[in-house]
Amino acid sequence: MKKFLAFAVLLVSLAAYAQSTTGGDTMESQIRRELQEGRGQNLLTLHAEKPNEVRHGSVSYDGILVQFLKSDNKLQLINPAAPPEYGSGRDNLIEDSASPGLGSSGREGLKLFSLQF
Repeated sequence: MKKFLAFAVLLVSLAAYAQSTTGGDTMESQIRRELQEGRGQNLLTLHAEKPNEVRHGSVSYDGILVQFLKSDNKLQLINPAAPPEYGSGRDNLIEDSASPGLGSSGREGLKLFSLQF
């Protein structure tokens, strides 16, 4: 009986502790207040990796060869109606924005393999 009474007191105290926030202080208002105060400046952010990109630390590898090696269905890379998870063909184009006289698009070529630091 003593164990049951101690267990009941423990459950009641946990329930009271869990409901210690005020009725108007929701999770959204707490997050908004922390962001306004600047405490949320160092939040962990996730970057979506492109289908033609592989990252190792601060080095990024991308291009047609990386996308080919990373793809599970290689024929989808040349399919114009491929699903979005295979990426866009424009991701592997190298554009020259410095010389606008190359026509309307300014495209120079295809990116086979690229390293970025």
